[in-house]
Amino acid sequence: MERFSFTSQVAFMPRGDQLDRVSVAPLTAPLEEGSPMQVAVFRFEPGGRLRGRPGHPQIFAILDGSGEVSGADGDDEPIEAGEAVFLHQGEEHGMKTAAGLTALIIEGEGLDRFRGGPTAAPSR
Repeated sequence: MERFSFTSQVAFMPRGDQLDRVSVAPLTAPLEEGSPMQVAVFRFEPGGRLRGRPGHPQIFAILDGSGEVSGADGDDEPIEAGEAVFLHQGEEHGMKTAAGLTALIIEGEGLDRFRGGPTAAPSR
C-alpha cells in the first residue's frame, strides 16, 4: 500500500483559460503520460468556474458543496454533493459555483458510468 495526499496543500492552480479559481490535486498520472484514465480532485473556490473543452468521456462526482453544471446544450443545471454527471466523448461542458464545491473528476477513453442502479432526477 502507498499512502499519498490530495489535500489543498498539494494541489496546484492550473494556468490557462479553462479554470478560474479552481485548484487541482491529481490522483493519477495524466493521459498525456500514457495513463488510460486520469483522476483528480478539483476544489472550486466560491465563484470558481470550469470551461471544459470537448474531449474524452468524463465523470464529475460532487463530494462537497453545490453548483451548476452544463452539457452540450449549454443549459446550467443544479448539482450538489452526492450527485454525479457523465459527459460523453466530445461533449462541451462547464461547471460553476457561487458557494464552492469539491469534485472528483475522472476522464479517459472508454470510460462509462455504472448503469445498474437508479439515476438522479435533475434537481430543478
